[in-house]
Amino acid sequence: MGLAGSRARGEAASDTIAEGVTFSESSTQGASRPLVSFVVIAHNEAPNIERTLASILTQQVTEVREVIVVDDGSTDDTAAVVTAVARSSPDVRLVRLGQNQGRGFARRRGIAEAQGRFIATIDADIVLPADWLARCLQALESADAVAGTAVPDGDVAYLYSRFRLEPKLVGHTIGVTGSNAVYRREIFDLVSFDPSLRDGEDVALNHALRAQRARMLTVEGLTALHEETKTFAQAIGWMYQSGRGATRQLYRYREPRPPDLAFAGWLLAWAAVPVAGRRRRAFVSLPVVYVAAAATAHVRRSFAFEPRAAHRILAAVVTDIGMLNAYFCGRLVGLWKERS
Repeated sequence: MGLAGSRARGEAASDTIAEGVTFSESSTQGASRPLVSFVVIAHNEAPNIERTLASILTQQVTEVREVIVVDDGSTDDTAAVVTAVARSSPDVRLVRLGQNQGRGFARRRGIAEAQGRFIATIDADIVLPADWLARCLQALESADAVAGTAVPDGDVAYLYSRFRLEPKLVGHTIGVTGSNAVYRREIFDLVSFDPSLRDGEDVALNHALRAQRARMLTVEGLTALHEETKTFAQAIGWMYQSGRGATRQLYRYREPRPPDLAFAGWLLAWAAVPVAGRRRRAFVSLPVVYVAAAATAHVRRSFAFEPRAAHRILAAVVTDIGMLNAYFCGRLVGLWKERS
């Protein structure tokens, strides 16, 4: 059985979730108990968060909601943008953290503030389609946690915004991504986001949910637009941090994923150099060739090929070489840290 049990299924049966959504009186008694609490985490997202909030506030399901924005120590105008939105939208309120604490802490703080029967976690660079919540609530009739698919995937979001390529729908490597998800509130009585994790907090939550035999579901065909505004330097830093986090996850959960195999290939390419003897100079090019091939495959997997965009695709591959090297270096540092 799932976490919500028969009581949650009975509640879901009293709701009508479709176009022109309505809810039973029992689900909307008093403004003190919202139906849905949106928890939006943001760190230096001033260019993006207004679009995110607009997409939340224009959902087809509008009955009894609250929107909690956790400003995770931003140094830009994120708080000012949210405050301006809140003046005309009383559903929105801002929680400011004095300093940057990381994604796990911010999500957990927002959930602690939330009052809704359902809790939606949204990243501040995600734009939801108008029917996103309605479809998620419908899926929750037979699940404890559900999510859409962010397009483009996070590791190519910079390439998308920089070169304006046509992204493909690529499934996430975890069951329910935290970037656009809805959870039954009851699950947070048993598990929660790890406040010590600055990245990979949704991966950790998925494993905790699995241990509790929760029912998790990615809603088929439901996508959310992922548009970030990182600089190249910020994207490099994020890929490096992601690499360290991926190594931590491998050590913690012992479940190899495709990125782990790519990292293993990178290690083997470098390992071949010192054992090459007289042919070492030729073998020095092997890691370079490997990363170039990996970047080409990565871009091809993530974006549609259009002949008129060939020059932008080539530029994306060259840029991705640098980003993948940052990721692999992060994996290597993470490996050293885990083994020390």
